[in-house]
Amino acid sequence: MSLLWEAVILFFLGLWTSILTYFTFRAYRLLKYKSSDKSGLRRWSLVRFNPFSDTGGEQSFVIALLNDSGDGLIITSLHGRGVARFYTKKVTRGQADQELSSEEKTALAQALKS
Repeated sequence: MSLLWEAVILFFLGLWTSILTYFTFRAYRLLKYKSSDKSGLRRWSLVRFNPFSDTGGEQSFVIALLNDSGDGLIITSLHGRGVARFYTKKVTRGQADQELSSEEKTALAQALKS
């Protein structure tokens, strides 16, 4: 592999790490801010995983953010070679409005227990 491609890959890995760190920090701030309010997103869970065989590490993740009534959302980030996609699913009373992947089911169950 040429030195140019290595630099490009390292640049995008650094960029992805920065985005993930920023997103995690913002989610933490939101949880902390709303923690005193019953409708705030006090229950949460993070599940990291690797959905593709051609990428290394567990760079993809699912975050479930719920209030005490089990209402909230699930955010899924799928990171593949050269692409990152984000999806959200609404949760009402502990039930998602769409079919969930196994990782999303795990995150939802953990958040409901927290």
